[in-house]
Amino acid sequence: MEQNPITVVTEVLENHFIDLEKYLKPIGMDIKNNKMIQFSTLKTLHYCCFIVIQDDKPPPGIEKAKPILVFEANIDGKVKNFLTELIIQYPEFMHTVYGYCLGYSKAGGALTNDELLAFLLANERGANTFYISYPGQTREIIEYQNNLRSTIETYIDDNRTKLIKLQSAEIKQSIIEHLNNAVTDFNTKKPASLSTLTKIGQKLRPYSNWVILGIVAVFLLFVFMIVGEIGLYFIVGLVAAYIGFLLFKEIGDKEDSRLQWDSGYIIALQDTENRQEQNHLSSIIYVKPGIFRLFTLKTVLFFIGVVAKLFATQGNLSGIVTIHFARWLVLPGKGNERHRLLFFSNYDGSWENYLGEFIDHASIGLTAIWSNTESNAKLDGLPGGFPKTRLLGVFSDKWSSIFPAGARDEQRFKAFARNSQRPELIWYSAYPDLSVKNIGNNMKIHEGIFSDLDLSAWLKRL
Repeated sequence: MEQNPITVVTEVLENHFIDLEKYLKPIGMDIKNNKMIQFSTLKTLHYCCFIVIQDDKPPPGIEKAKPILVFEANIDGKVKNFLTELIIQYPEFMHTVYGYCLGYSKAGGALTNDELLAFLLANERGANTFYISYPGQTREIIEYQNNLRSTIETYIDDNRTKLIKLQSAEIKQSIIEHLNNAVTDFNTKKPASLSTLTKIGQKLRPYSNWVILGIVAVFLLFVFMIVGEIGLYFIVGLVAAYIGFLLFKEIGDKEDSRLQWDSGYIIALQDTENRQEQNHLSSIIYVKPGIFRLFTLKTVLFFIGVVAKLFATQGNLSGIVTIHFARWLVLPGKGNERHRLLFFSNYDGSWENYLGEFIDHASIGLTAIWSNTESNAKLDGLPGGFPKTRLLGVFSDKWSSIFPAGARDEQRFKAFARNSQRPELIWYSAYPDLSVKNIGNNMKIHEGIFSDLDLSAWLKRL
């Protein structure tokens, strides 16, 4: 089953921002025992959060954006089906929350459930780029595989004296016989089937760089066949002009001078972190002004999305092995409001380690995205932006002496990241004790039961 992002963005009614916060915060502080909503009953839900965002300090000359409520979720199956189930199971919660939002009320009073569903779907924005650590791994199969591993481990612990005398194949056969008796749906609950795109990506992953070069070459050949030599020269000229204008823009950028984050909300952020092995990050930040920066950002997100869907399908995003789900969404501004970039991520471990992994393994992608954004710090009357960058940071790893470090400027980048972060009021994880590595290992154990390949490696996973 396909996993999908939900990102419902609604404007909060004037003077009701505080009321909405007061309603949501106690639920978030007691996610398991509160009386309003039990997210665990929504069986296709992996993660979700509710966050209210108020724009206190827009850049100079930019209209202050209206307060918004963002409902973000990672689900199995269709968005409409999930939202329908959510409303049916928890109508009071959903009607109360969205009763504080613009567009909810009507002349006759509150909306019906069907009208609320239509309202949510009309404000659902999905994601520009969506990353899934293990595509096809539904919440049901993740929980089943975790229980399966636990059952196997208990059996091995209880029968270690007998099993140690057997050959590897005999040990596996003994385990399978036990599972047939101990797990009622063992023979019918098979490992998740992968999509055709995921299968192709897994086979091509060792040759990913060559694949990308091949795609570019085929594109150029196609262009040449369509527009001819003169047209190809014109396109090459456009690319050169784009690179020149990008450099011009980047030379004029001012980086955020703050080397530490604002203390005003850092305490609120830290209060919501490290309650368990997993954490959640919510970031919202302005896109730099002008169509050029917006086009660059959306293009970068498009290519990162393609690479993630093809090659990052085994719990590994450019060397980062702690991200369960992540999404980027460009949120349009109304009127004179600036476009903003939303980023949500569910990850294992601490914030410091998570950002460190990003810097060590994905600094080019980080820089290519966030160098097109700016914070609210004022430098010489202008907002401050990402650490100094040239050509989107593509060459900063190899030639840092020529090209500024971008995200490699660790202290400045971490301060920039913290200052873009906002504390969520509610955050839910369906499996808070499972890391990405745990999920991947459990999946391989399940797959290995129905395969004769690499028996010794399968046993070592137990």
